[in-house]
Amino acid sequence: MRSSCVTGLAMLVAGAAWSQSPRALDDFIPPPLLDQRIAPLNRDSGPIHWAGAAEGVAWRTEIAIPNSHWVRLYFDEVTFPAGRGHLRVTSLEDGAVQYLNAVSLEQWGNTSAYFNGNALRIEMVLPAGGVGEGGGIGTGRVRLGFAWVGDGLSVREMTICGPVDDRVLSSDPRSARALPVGCTVFLIDDPNRTFLTAGHCASGGNLGVAQFNVPLSSSTGQLRHPPPEDQYSVDASSIQFTNGGTGNDWCYFGCFPNSNTQLWPYQAQGDWYIRAAAPPPVDGRPIRITGYGTDNTPPEHNQVQQTHAGPFFAHTGTRLQYQTDTTGGNSGSGVQDDSASRIIGIHTHGGCTSTGGANSGTAINHPDLLNALANPKGVCRPGVGFEYPDGLPDIVAPSGGTTFRVKAVPLNGGQPQPGTGLLHVDIGQGFIDVPMQELADHEYLAEIPASDCGRVIRFYVSAETTTGLRVTDPSSAPSVSRSAISAANVLVLFSDPFQTDQGWTVQNVQLTDGAWERGVPAGDGSRGDPTSDFDGSGACYLTGNRAGNSDVDGGPTRLLSPVIDLSSAPEAEVSYARWFTNDDRDIDRLDTHISNDGGQTWVLVSSVGHFDGWQEHAFRVADFVTPTNQVRLRFSATDNPNDSVTEAAIDAVRIRTIQCDSTVLTGFTVSRGTLMSGTLDDLRESDDASLRVKSGFGNTFTDLHSMFLRVDGETTNASPAEVDVRIETRISHQTGIGRVMMQNWNTSQFEQVGTYAVGQTDVVVNVNGLDAGKYVRAGDGRVRVQIRHIVVVPVFAFTFDTWVDQVRFTVR
Repeated sequence: MRSSCVTGLAMLVAGAAWSQSPRALDDFIPPPLLDQRIAPLNRDSGPIHWAGAAEGVAWRTEIAIPNSHWVRLYFDEVTFPAGRGHLRVTSLEDGAVQYLNAVSLEQWGNTSAYFNGNALRIEMVLPAGGVGEGGGIGTGRVRLGFAWVGDGLSVREMTICGPVDDRVLSSDPRSARALPVGCTVFLIDDPNRTFLTAGHCASGGNLGVAQFNVPLSSSTGQLRHPPPEDQYSVDASSIQFTNGGTGNDWCYFGCFPNSNTQLWPYQAQGDWYIRAAAPPPVDGRPIRITGYGTDNTPPEHNQVQQTHAGPFFAHTGTRLQYQTDTTGGNSGSGVQDDSASRIIGIHTHGGCTSTGGANSGTAINHPDLLNALANPKGVCRPGVGFEYPDGLPDIVAPSGGTTFRVKAVPLNGGQPQPGTGLLHVDIGQGFIDVPMQELADHEYLAEIPASDCGRVIRFYVSAETTTGLRVTDPSSAPSVSRSAISAANVLVLFSDPFQTDQGWTVQNVQLTDGAWERGVPAGDGSRGDPTSDFDGSGACYLTGNRAGNSDVDGGPTRLLSPVIDLSSAPEAEVSYARWFTNDDRDIDRLDTHISNDGGQTWVLVSSVGHFDGWQEHAFRVADFVTPTNQVRLRFSATDNPNDSVTEAAIDAVRIRTIQCDSTVLTGFTVSRGTLMSGTLDDLRESDDASLRVKSGFGNTFTDLHSMFLRVDGETTNASPAEVDVRIETRISHQTGIGRVMMQNWNTSQFEQVGTYAVGQTDVVVNVNGLDAGKYVRAGDGRVRVQIRHIVVVPVFAFTFDTWVDQVRFTVR
């Protein structure tokens, strides 16, 4: 098996002197790229034959490179006979050994770890049985190309905050030194416990090796290397990064397992940083930076692990600032909120001087970084995936007992460990771990415990791999989790997937182009526009829906909902999907407002800048305004000043409320007239689907043309006091009379409890506060309403149609 690779050789850089000179705020201090030279080796083993009866050394050579402090090898070619055997590389200075087989040598890109000293022994060790010249498994070969050797220093400027360097030696197992770039990298709590660092550390292809447990440098500041069992090769295919300056400088990547121990970095180190969901308030709390910065006080501390904590100074957008001592080599360190022991960002830029200033980093909740974490590559991809054969609940019973099935499936070469499935659920006091019932190998039943009605329940699941790594779904749990509402029933009061016109209007203010339009997305995404709607129904509202020219210019352009009656829904929740891109990442925003007076006044709900892809958002109406019968929503998109490509979209608007008793519709009967279309499901939600009934004939002239529709329901409320009924309806005629009749179970008669005018537009009828002693049947909780529509037209052959979109009972 031949193992070879192409590797960049442009890794030499001139050294720099230590200094602490005045600089501008947020200076970019390049990391201390290794000062190294290339020493040609040109060693060729020729064909390797082995006839030993036991495993043994089939070939050996030694190299010595004068005036070098350390050595790293590059192999032009290594052929392992039939893929068997391994290389053994030994430092003649300290005896450190690295083992490389066909797989690990490929992972190391045909290179070795870093070795102390100037002399190495390289051996090919082959198994028993003989190779070559008919020996059985083929011929081996090793061709040594060159070595990188270290014979100097590369030290960058000091960004110490104040006159004194307050850093002290540390031994945090979560941080590593990255070479040859000379940065810091750190382990995090993603599914595979891989790494973050600064984006500029990945730029140029010099993010190659992560070293843990780094020893002190020499008395002259020359780097010393840990043994190969503490060195890990970076998986280049896993690297995702942005090198975009202060506040936009991040990298997410992983390393292969160690070639000697076969352990992943997190397994060997036994710890990793926990990420915060977002940076905390700027209140001067201590911010700790731990990393491998340059130093000469004393030289032994150069590019070894040191730490310091200083005050949190500022937070603007995705840029963090803090007065914590750093130097070149600290780039990529975790920015830790010391009071909460959480990572809030990545250190990237200097700025401190002996007289003031602040150093800077990128916030942990940078949208592009979050997107990379949600879409890992290479070895960052988790080894276990999760499937939900019956879907996930969005409503859970307050009494508990709601279940869903979970399957842990192999992914990316990993295997789930049987019996390790856990449900993690927060019912109001933080997450607790609930073992899932194992139904079969890797298949579980999760059960949500009892909770208070109306509470949002957060949950996620996890399982271990056979290597002992616990993988969660969602991968960023618990900071990102799934949610459901604790309720007996969730009622949809309004739903619009934008397939028909439900009365939305558009207002434009100083807009030159890009107004809101309803339609199927026409663009290809090249202008930041969505290529499809959110819910898959086809259409959505979006700005400037034209292929190749989807963009807001000026504005705002405002999308306003029709008036919505939420007067009988104190717990109403609005949810929708939003899209907003802005190529300059400037001040342009997508704003959401709500009004409860028909649009006379507005309250801001949210204001968001650029993000990637469709994003769901929800809010409780009562958190912003009192729910009334005059509620409206407004979505505003702006590109003002008109200096960027900005695109917005809205889809899947829905308003729901909860019931804490399980009052449900159980059936309907057309008492007068003819059912034309629809089912009981059409009465359960306020949407575009309705029950349609054609009128019949009454017994008198006054109800000659009439329609009677009876709707039945049941409640589990054991002690009802009041009943509310809500009806949404219209007819085909211009005017008619509507009557709400409730069954009085004490008299077995229908009683009129309300009247209304009905016509060709939807009318919402609410009759509240009815006596449950009359209208809820004792014993079985039955409720019954009859909707009567009457049109007085002195023409015998006349008929009219009734549409009923929703009937809802609320029992308190």
